[in-house]
Amino acid sequence: MTDADIAREHRLCHLRGSALDSITNPALRICLANCAELRKKRALSEQTTLDGKRLAAGETE
Repeated sequence: MTDADIAREHRLCHLRGSALDSITNPALRICLANCAELRKKRALSEQTTLDGKRLAAGETE
């Protein structure tokens, strides 16, 4: 997880304070890194899931 990913997650979670505080605080960094990983996994699973009607119609996107 890069510093940019941690800062982005800090903003997305609407946390008070500076994103730099989130980057330098080890406990907060771990928490935000886990949140960012979960967000990425959810986005990936939503992108790859197609329902039966779309598959039958040949829509792959």
